[in-house]
Amino acid sequence: MSIKKKLDAAAVGLVAIGSGSPRSARKFVDDFHFTGDMYLNRDLKVYKAFGLKRGIIKTLGLSSLIKGVQTMKKGFRQGQSAGDLWQQGGLFVLGPGETLIFAHQDKFAGDHADLHQVLPKIWVWAQETNFKKTLE
Repeated sequence: MSIKKKLDAAAVGLVAIGSGSPRSARKFVDDFHFTGDMYLNRDLKVYKAFGLKRGIIKTLGLSSLIKGVQTMKKGFRQGQSAGDLWQQGGLFVLGPGETLIFAHQDKFAGDHADLHQVLPKIWVWAQETNFKKTLE
């Protein structure tokens, strides 16, 4: 079952926020077959609100370079970059109201959240709140 289907089963929406152009957002959606909602935030106010870091060292520092070499060894190749190249991202799972179910702020380029940590937190929250009808 795809992650999107699992999120749908838990009544959790999937949203991406990018800092690039509408054209780069469309390319992201098409290239990665992204089926969630896509928003643009070119002034980075949402990134700042979530406390996400920005800077050249965050993007090109030693940790980022090591992560880049590791992923290249696995066959990944960096595609065309878009948006604010110095802005780091994150992954947040928000519940109703001001509920924060999961938060991950990238410390450097390539420091992505582990989905094996995220999904169980969603299921636990869904069970505890009876928000989800079924976990299957």
